[in-house]
Amino acid sequence: MELRHLLYFVTCAKEKSISRAATKLRISQPGISRQLKNLENELGVELFIRGPRGLSLTCKGQLALEFAEEILSRAEQMKETLQPSRIEMGDVLRVGYISPVLSGFLAEGMRAFKEIHQDITIQIEEMTPAKQEVALKERRIDLALLGDPRDKLSKAFVIEKILRVPMAVVVPDNHLLALRKSVDLNELIGEPFVSLNEEGFPGRPKLLAEISKLAGLKIKVNIKANGLSEVMGLVAGGAGVAILPEDMKKISQPGVTFIKMSKPRHYLDSTAVWNADQPKRGLLDLVKMLKKASKKPI
Repeated sequence: MELRHLLYFVTCAKEKSISRAATKLRISQPGISRQLKNLENELGVELFIRGPRGLSLTCKGQLALEFAEEILSRAEQMKETLQPSRIEMGDVLRVGYISPVLSGFLAEGMRAFKEIHQDITIQIEEMTPAKQEVALKERRIDLALLGDPRDKLSKAFVIEKILRVPMAVVVPDNHLLALRKSVDLNELIGEPFVSLNEEGFPGRPKLLAEISKLAGLKIKVNIKANGLSEVMGLVAGGAGVAILPEDMKKISQPGVTFIKMSKPRHYLDSTAVWNADQPKRGLLDLVKMLKKASKKPI
């Protein structure tokens, strides 16, 4: 159970509609429905009565709502309490990131940065690439660490490549190909695929289409996920196979196997993006440290 499951549940309960909740949260309806079902399965109860007029809470659902609202409220209080509010914002670098970079080069780069900038605090927040774009535009973060950015971002932001990562095939660990060291993509003809939503990961569906075209393979996407960890969870659960950056294998996920994609070879750039005007003090040094850390073996 994760906080986002509780957020989806509370929003659906207040909106009394999955479609209105999806619009408010900017998430697909199937994605919310799936997460609600997962939450009900984990709790072992039905939370909603689904009728022609929308959703209504069951008795257990009403009790769960009270707990969920309390947990979300306490989580927000913890975030506000632990943030270094005494530090002037000029001495804080706010960084958005996607999960692979934390175990890849972000943590190492932060340590190196702290050795020369002890007076600057780095705050990090995991976000989808789409949310990082919005946060940059609204100046809620100073630096975004994401995959290949959309072309239009180069007009408003500085984009610098940190690392080039090969794409890999991800299969359940009981798959017939799981013991292979490498695989041609056309060996997966007929397999259902798990992909990422355009809403959270702009350009990723297009990237999958480009890779399939290079392989001469028509990929059938069985389900779209809202995040990278969710993709791996779906693969582990047998929903299909996926194509992800190879550095995702650093993130622990039981039940999946990463296989080198020998044909076609394709890469994803891990990039640093920031506003084109005067960068915050220390930002360029941090980018330099991240590039240096990315070249070290992990």
